[in-house]
Amino acid sequence: MRAAYLDLIRHGVRLGDAATQLGINRVTPTRQTRIDREFAAALAEARVVGQKVRREGVPHGEYRYNLLGCRCPKCTRAAAVGRANRRASEDPPPGEDGGQVRPIRPVVAESVPSFLLARAS
Repeated sequence: MRAAYLDLIRHGVRLGDAATQLGINRVTPTRQTRIDREFAAALAEARVVGQKVRREGVPHGEYRYNLLGCRCPKCTRAAAVGRANRRASEDPPPGEDGGQVRPIRPVVAESVPSFLLARAS
């Protein structure tokens, strides 16, 4: 059972999902890591491998450039295009809008639910 669990983790399956697939309780592997040092070391190694596998499954694009640090030409290009599109759609800087007056949006004050409960008591 341990070998099957570690194999699933190495293939990128998340810890809880691997336990569920094998029909064991989600906390059982964590409990076993406290008891068995060898299993804890094997699980730590499997988690590192599984994280790399999951990262490799993410398609190349702006997300991978920004969050995973991929600097391949495809990701770099997607990030540059995404930035350019966001900059083009932003409001013009102050003074460059032709003197048009923009309406001020009304601010709606909302109380945090915990504050409302404190006031009610």
